[in-house]
Amino acid sequence: MQPAWVTDARVVVVAGKGGVGSSTVSAALALVAARDGADVLLISVDGRPGIGPLLGGAPLDREDRVLRIVPAGKGSGRIRGRTIPPQQAFADYLELKGVGGVLRKAAAAASLDSIAAATPGLEHLLVLGKIKELERERAADLIVVDAPPAGHAASFLRSASALQAVVANGPVRVQADEVAAMLADRNRCQALLVTLAEETPVNEVIELAYDIEEALGLSLAPLVVNSCWPDRDGLLSTVTAASKSQGVKLSAANKAALDASADFGRSRLEGQRRQLARLADELALPRIVLPRLPTADFGAAELEIMADALAVPVTVQR
Repeated sequence: MQPAWVTDARVVVVAGKGGVGSSTVSAALALVAARDGADVLLISVDGRPGIGPLLGGAPLDREDRVLRIVPAGKGSGRIRGRTIPPQQAFADYLELKGVGGVLRKAAAAASLDSIAAATPGLEHLLVLGKIKELERERAADLIVVDAPPAGHAASFLRSASALQAVVANGPVRVQADEVAAMLADRNRCQALLVTLAEETPVNEVIELAYDIEEALGLSLAPLVVNSCWPDRDGLLSTVTAASKSQGVKLSAANKAALDASADFGRSRLEGQRRQLARLADELALPRIVLPRLPTADFGAAELEIMADALAVPVTVQR
C-alpha cells in the first residue's frame, strides 16, 4: 500500500543535485504508485534514456510508451515513459494554438533557437507548459517528472515566474500564468527533493527547498535522503576487543587493516549523522531514508528495494 503523500498531487517533480540518485528515485516512485494500481507517466526532462530499461522497457524518447505493467491487488498498474524535448513542446504548443502542420514544423525547427536566445527561460516554460497540458488532460493518474539537476532545477521551476516578471501580455504570459498556477496548487503539483547525507548535496537541497517553496509556493513532499549507511554498533568496539571476544588472534597486518576499515566506517557514520541532524534543524519536512545499495550494476532488484523503502510511512524529523 502506497503512503498518502504519493498521490497528494497529480504531478510530482523529483529534483536533486546531480549524482544523488534523483532519476532512480523517480523510477522507484513510479513503481510505488503503479503497485497500487495507478497509471503513471514518467517524464525525463533531460532525456535520460536509462530509466526505461531500468523499469523493463525501451530507452526513453519523445514517444509515450508503456515500460512496465505492475500487478496490483485485483488489477494492475502501469508505467509509461517519455521525454519532452523543447522543440517538440514548441511544436505541440503551436498545434494547440491552431497553427497548420507544415507551418508548424517549419516554425518549430527554425524559430525556437532564436526565440529562446532572446527569451531566457522560454525552453523550460515550454516543457512545463506541456506537462501542464498533460496534467489538465488527465493523461495519467500520476505524472512523475525527473527534473534537471539541482543547479538547473531552480531555473527550470522558476521559468514561469521569471517570464511573468518581464512579459506583460500575449501567449507567453498566458502560458507562464497557467504554469505558475499549476505549480502553486498543492492538489496539482508537489516537489520531491532528493539528497545524500553529505555536506554539498545537503547545502544545495536546503537552498532549493526554501527557494521553490517560498518563491513559487510549490508544495514539498517528504524529503528523500538516499544511499544511507546502516548504523553498525560493532564499530564502537576496538578491533582488539572484538577479536578477543571472538577468540580470534590477528596478525599485526590484519589488525592494522581492520583498524583502518573501522576508522573509515566510524567517520562515514559520524558525517552522515551530522548531515541528518542539519536537515532536521533546517527543514521541517517528513523524511524518508533510503538504504545504501552497494552494487556496480543498479538494476531491477535494487529498484524494488528502493521502492519498498520509499513506500514506508513517514514522520516529521525533530
